[in-house]
Amino acid sequence: MGTRKNQKPSNAATADHGDVADPRDLVMLGAAALREILTPARCLAALEDAYRRLHAAPADGGRSLGFQTADGKFHVKAGLYPGSHDYFAAKVNANFPDNPERFGLPTIQGLIVLCDGANGRPVAILHSGELTGRRTAAATALAARHGARSDAATLAIVGGGAQARHQAAALADILPIRRVVAADRDTVRTEAFAAWTVDTLGLQATVASSIADAVGDGDVIVTCTTATRAIITPDMVSAGSFIAAVGADNPDKQELDPGLFTTARILVDDVAQCAEGGDLAHAIRAGTATTDAVAATLAQLAAGARPGRTADDEIVIFDSTGTGIQDVAAAVVAYTNSQPDCCADSQTEGSWAR
Repeated sequence: MGTRKNQKPSNAATADHGDVADPRDLVMLGAAALREILTPARCLAALEDAYRRLHAAPADGGRSLGFQTADGKFHVKAGLYPGSHDYFAAKVNANFPDNPERFGLPTIQGLIVLCDGANGRPVAILHSGELTGRRTAAATALAARHGARSDAATLAIVGGGAQARHQAAALADILPIRRVVAADRDTVRTEAFAAWTVDTLGLQATVASSIADAVGDGDVIVTCTTATRAIITPDMVSAGSFIAAVGADNPDKQELDPGLFTTARILVDDVAQCAEGGDLAHAIRAGTATTDAVAATLAQLAAGARPGRTADDEIVIFDSTGTGIQDVAAAVVAYTNSQPDCCADSQTEGSWAR
């Protein structure tokens, strides 16, 4: 991962009193800084490198915990940078779906602590919501690089929140997307997302009258909702589609009908997590899939150990539950690229230089 010991934090991360920065200072990276650093290409490269390393060191898969409250859930995800163990990251996220309507707050809030793996020293605290959104989209992009058709031109997104924007930006960065079709129960939010897509990404964008209308022509379909029952059924999806199910990350959530798993090629970020709390879990309970039906994990795809799509007409599903590997990979690239000498040090590791 390049030399990073004893790096000095940037001036922006130091106190306002003008003292010379101590190399032991704790770097604070807020949402604005992460938006600048974690570009889609850089975030994708970071995840691809981390998953490639994970394939060679499968025991470094990270750990996740969940705690339920009356109105939401707390997630704790943690992991070492695979293989090298140069860094450790722990994320505490609160996921409260009614926050926007009840309190004017984001659905997801939290923070990430990044530590030096050699001596345990905390080196950075990062805004969790922004990093989580970007690394989640990068995971979809990594799966789509292997699982979507190379000529995919129409992106259908169900869900018009912040994650929809991250997903659109990440996918448009690697695929020849020309048109985005959006659907959400909140029409105002969906229209705002469509306008952002036109203004920011320069793509055509329309708001569909229903989910079925949105996904019917989708070469790539992304669901990023808080749904607790299936919103995508087999009759909605065309042959050759790539579906990324992003919203279901615990047993109470569901976006895909189990029938979709019967003949689809299945990709996952983590087999155990998806079998416990992803859409794959619902398919397993319904008897339409087993863990043996998983064609590849992100680690296997990144390492070239297994293929993604194998035919133009097959439906490919990517079940995404979010992992500590994704958090530590994104946190490391954000921290190292916040340092003044990051680019000189990163030349030995192409993924950090992108």
